[in-house]
Amino acid sequence: MNQASGLESLQELLDLVVAGAADVVGFQVAAISLVRSNGDLQIVAVGGHPDATAQLVGRRTPRESLDGEFAVAEHWGSLRFIPAANLPSNARPGWVAPEWDEQVIGDPDAWDPEDTLLAPFYDPTGEMLGMISVDLPLSAKRPTQVQQGVLEVFANQAGIAINSFRQRQTLAEQVRLAATVQSVARISQGILEPSKVVEAIVDPIRTGLDCLGLWVRAFATKDAAKTDSVAAYSAQGTTRTPAKMVEVARTLAERAWAEQVSGVVSNGAVQPAGALSDEDLDELLAYLANTGAGSLLLAPIGAGTECLGHMVLTRSPDAPPWSDAERVAALEIGRDVGRSIVNARLFELERRMIAELRRADRAKTTLFSTVHHELKNPLASIVGHVELLKENPTGDATWSLKVMARNTHRLQGLVDDLLTLSKVSDPDRPLVRNHVDISELVRDAADMFLPRAAQQDVTIKVIAPEHPPTALGSTDELARLVENLVSNAVKYTTDGGEVTVSLRPLGDKVEMVVADEGLGISRTDLQSLFTEFFRSTNPDALEVPGTGLGLSIVQRIVARHNGTISVDSELGKGTRFTVLLPRADSAQDRG
Repeated sequence: MNQASGLESLQELLDLVVAGAADVVGFQVAAISLVRSNGDLQIVAVGGHPDATAQLVGRRTPRESLDGEFAVAEHWGSLRFIPAANLPSNARPGWVAPEWDEQVIGDPDAWDPEDTLLAPFYDPTGEMLGMISVDLPLSAKRPTQVQQGVLEVFANQAGIAINSFRQRQTLAEQVRLAATVQSVARISQGILEPSKVVEAIVDPIRTGLDCLGLWVRAFATKDAAKTDSVAAYSAQGTTRTPAKMVEVARTLAERAWAEQVSGVVSNGAVQPAGALSDEDLDELLAYLANTGAGSLLLAPIGAGTECLGHMVLTRSPDAPPWSDAERVAALEIGRDVGRSIVNARLFELERRMIAELRRADRAKTTLFSTVHHELKNPLASIVGHVELLKENPTGDATWSLKVMARNTHRLQGLVDDLLTLSKVSDPDRPLVRNHVDISELVRDAADMFLPRAAQQDVTIKVIAPEHPPTALGSTDELARLVENLVSNAVKYTTDGGEVTVSLRPLGDKVEMVVADEGLGISRTDLQSLFTEFFRSTNPDALEVPGTGLGLSIVQRIVARHNGTISVDSELGKGTRFTVLLPRADSAQDRG
């Protein structure tokens, strides 16, 4: 027994025990049965007659059948002897060696081939671990008290050895799981990108928790929609998880995180109880069966009150059940990964904020430089003509006054554009929505720019239905939007050309198209068209006065109204702006 206690393999230990029981006690056959998780007993080792192993190993005995035998058994100390005459009808079938021959006839101590002798063994708490059963004594008689005592001691020592082995296994499991938890924590703390964390922890978890398949999924929140980052390992090869199973796993993960437990699906049941509907559980069990898995361990990934993802581990049907220590370790790993994801999110937020600050600083520098340039030239012109008037106050001041007036209007336009851009760029500035007749705004803009169009021999054409749809938004901002687009179309249309502004309802939107037959925009310029202070690289376009803020203002106004704007242009063939705005009289708005 000392040799048995020192063995590292449980199977080696069991083989040694049954061999000793058969040899020392004097029986042709000895077998060890262990209690399984459902209470049944399964023969795991057989010693003695060589033919017995093939017939008996793996045989299961339902617990109720064993309880029936124990109920009619004679107590021989800790042993249980069931005479053949007392065996229940549903008793386990015995084993008879082909050469067995009853050598004792008429002796009351003679061994009947159907007699049963059992030596149960227990853990220190009194819970039954298994038993040794022996059959066919070499003497053909029931064992003597000495043999009974030897078998009893043998069973007790076997129980101690097996329990010691299990304790060593439990300790080894705790050490292994602790190392796995520490390894995952170290990896997750050193990586500041959720998707890379998910990929990096697959191998240590797979090794530490001994699973058939492993899927780690983290949810990343972006623009109010959840996108997944997932890494997977499977002994059968990586396959795409059906969307339904992803949702079932998410449901179980959120429930498990709320209760701070690991979820388990095994033997047709789910823990926590009631976490899944019967339909979802049936679908999950069918999916596990199709993948060759027998059980599932789900560890939620989270931090605080938020479930951020999950780890799903599977095992084959004949693998050991998930232990309490494994469930606790998986949950702790989920917490570590959750903290890592939160830290990664904060780091990413910090990086974005720094990038935004840098962009804002660059934009401020550009703004100052551009405003300085835009202010300097007209101011220099005004100052120059003021000096001329000072030097010759009695001369003809008409030309100087015209130049000063033109530059003053240029400055006023720049200031107005800057103020408007500031207003429509402020996310905290509320948008007061009204029912706005866009056709009225278009006609007002056409009237406003008609004198300039006439100077250039440009025709402004308005196309609108008899009962034009109304848009939902700010009258002032939408008026500025229309004015800027019509103004640009007129300015950049060559002499004799035409500007067309058309309106029509389009589903729950109002579509406005402003098209001209002007200079057009190159593909390169289209990429920067809505950038503040951007002016075309086309020399002909640069000759037209402007601040470079008009289209930037248009884009901000469209965005504030939850609309869209697109541009279609070809150099030398004109430009077409298409704006879509929410309708005020749409069925959606009325609801």
